[in-house]
Amino acid sequence: MPIRLSMVAWLLLAGLPLSAARAEHAKINLDVTTSRGQVTAHVDQTPPATGKAPRPVIRARVNERVRVQWMFTNVYPHKTLENVVLHFFVVREEKAGQETLPDLSSDDAAEVETALEMTFKPGTKAGQKSTIRLDTPGVYLIRIESRETQSDHEHFAAVDLIVEEPKTP
Repeated sequence: MPIRLSMVAWLLLAGLPLSAARAEHAKINLDVTTSRGQVTAHVDQTPPATGKAPRPVIRARVNERVRVQWMFTNVYPHKTLENVVLHFFVVREEKAGQETLPDLSSDDAAEVETALEMTFKPGTKAGQKSTIRLDTPGVYLIRIESRETQSDHEHFAAVDLIVEEPKTP
């Protein structure tokens, strides 16, 4: 009996490094709220650049207040993520669910764009709350992404926002 228990314990411990190697380094939540409701996007990862999960879609009217809140958490239990860049942007796209990221290379490409660089100790969080108003109808990508995490992949959360003209009476 003791041999069986120790063998089971050894097998369980032997599996720990393998599962720890697969552990994710970040948790990201992105909440977008309009007069029509709220959607939440959870962490996805690159590659591919647009991730593996479909993006939630929410609608708003031109010049409506759109509330955006995101939170990034280092979920490694014992590893510090140094000099991580968190890049947040709102950019026009051709259609909801677009499979390529819009080009951000020109200075005026994004409607909103912020970035911060931070070192995240285990369990450390950073986030942002904003209110935006878009004055042009169209489809917009709202995205928060990690960069420079010294990993083979990065994390992000994204939502498609469809901005429509107000209804006329």
